[in-house]
Amino acid sequence: MKQEFIKFGRRLRVGMVGGGFDSVIGETHRLAFQADGHWDLVAGAFSINPVVCEETAKGLFIADDRNYTDYREMALKEAARADGIDAVVIATPPGIHNAVAETFLDAGIHVICEKPLTRTVEEARQLEQAVARSGKIFVLTHCYSGFPMVRQARELVASGALGKIRLIDMEFAGGSPGVSEEPEDLSKRHWRFQPQNGKEMILGEVGSHAYHMVRYITGMTPTRLSAFMQTFVPRREVYDNAFLNFEFADGAAGRLWSSYVATGTQHGLGFRIYGDKAAIEWHEEDGEYLRFRPLREPETMLRAGQDGTSNFVGYSARFRPGHTEGYILAFANIYREAALAIIQAETGGDSTQYTSGLPSVSDGLAGVLMIDAAAASANAGGTWVDIG
Repeated sequence: MKQEFIKFGRRLRVGMVGGGFDSVIGETHRLAFQADGHWDLVAGAFSINPVVCEETAKGLFIADDRNYTDYREMALKEAARADGIDAVVIATPPGIHNAVAETFLDAGIHVICEKPLTRTVEEARQLEQAVARSGKIFVLTHCYSGFPMVRQARELVASGALGKIRLIDMEFAGGSPGVSEEPEDLSKRHWRFQPQNGKEMILGEVGSHAYHMVRYITGMTPTRLSAFMQTFVPRREVYDNAFLNFEFADGAAGRLWSSYVATGTQHGLGFRIYGDKAAIEWHEEDGEYLRFRPLREPETMLRAGQDGTSNFVGYSARFRPGHTEGYILAFANIYREAALAIIQAETGGDSTQYTSGLPSVSDGLAGVLMIDAAAASANAGGTWVDIG
């Protein structure tokens, strides 16, 4: 893979919309795309707050003429530059993802976008069409699919090692002080807790990651769901806990738990998948390990970096066994593969060898369809609702 970057002859140039110094996720993106040295951050419209925008640009040493206060101006001017950006990272609230992404796609610029894809199903379908029209690479940052042992889990399921999948149990249930309490000054709420972004936004912020992992690992999409969502924290106006049950076309059953009030849990992402031959289990807080439990054989503990894995899983682990990697390097895998896909697209190569393992606009649409169905189900007292 290094040869592909060397042949391209330069780092990829990237800009950001959102992700200013006051952003929860902006610095995480920057750490992730800087990990391999394949990207240079050269432009941005970092915030709708001009002070934050200016401070972020100066702190990141962005040239004055590439510090923009409007993403539309940024797309127009960057597309016209000989040294313009190759891709843009969208790290804004989801209500404007569609507008921002379409603007850059129309300008001929590849897009890497935060989840959830959009606020509504209609917007998600529009964006899927925009990506198809543009011919550009679009990557959704479901970053947890970059963990080597998540990728190992996917390959175990695909190999038939688990047999016929019967049960899928997913959770993303945290309870740190930042999400399990409301601030004294409600004007300082993070946008995910503001009711105008959707009462069911917990499913966009955390539930969509777990749902993507269901589909990524098993290749299965539920056909319908039943949802119960609650609000526990005083003065909170959106849901902060959600239980979803799923049915699959082949008879498998699943459930997903998303929460901000699982008190004392720092992150809480994990899965258990049960087939008729074996089961697997993984938790991000112990993310180096995947437990494989055959029906009539001893449990095996698989570890990132060990010999015997596929090339895909092997190069996803950067270090030798015994050296933990964690979240940032999993996220960096997404950016490395996005970079390789873009290089292939820009040089007339086959980008699908890299995009086939990356979360796409269609994955984003699937997530929004799930959120829409869950909201409808919860509003109807948990009745079963078809997904999309």
